[in-house]
Amino acid sequence: MAQNQKIIWQAPEFRHYPKGYGWYFALGAISVMIVGYFAIERDIFAAISLGIMALLLFYFAKQQPQVVEIEITNKGIRYGAIIFPYKQIKHFWIVSNERHRTLNIHTTAWLNNMIILQLEDQNPEIVREYLINYLPEHTETEETTAQRLMHRLKF
Repeated sequence: MAQNQKIIWQAPEFRHYPKGYGWYFALGAISVMIVGYFAIERDIFAAISLGIMALLLFYFAKQQPQVVEIEITNKGIRYGAIIFPYKQIKHFWIVSNERHRTLNIHTTAWLNNMIILQLEDQNPEIVREYLINYLPEHTETEETTAQRLMHRLKF
C-alpha cells in the first residue's frame, strides 16, 4: 500500500446491546439486595458506595454510542478528535469473530492504555496489512474472561 494512502471509516464508539425491562429489573433487584445486605450489616459506607455504583451502572447501561470517524494514516490512528501517533502505540491486534470485529491497540499511556476501535464493515485484513507496515502485531490474543462476561451480560 502506498505511503500516502489512508483508511477511513465510521463506527460507533462501543458495541451497544439493546436491553429490555427484564435486564433493568434484574439489575435493580440485585442492587437492592446487595445494598440492603450491607445496610443490615450496618456497613453504611459499603451500602452507599454500592448504591452509587448501581446508579452509575444504570446510567451507563442506557448510553447510546455516537458514531465517530476513524482514520489510519502513515502518521498514526485518529479516533474522532483523538490522535494516536505510532510512536505512542506498542502493538495492535484484530479480533474478528461472530460476536464482534475490532481493532485493538495497546498504547504507552499509563491509564486507559487499551483502546478498542469497532471495525464495523471495514475489512479487517486490509486494516491489518496496512498497520503491519508501522506497528508490531500481537498475535497471541483472545477475549479475556471479563470481555466474555460483559458480552454475555449485554454490557
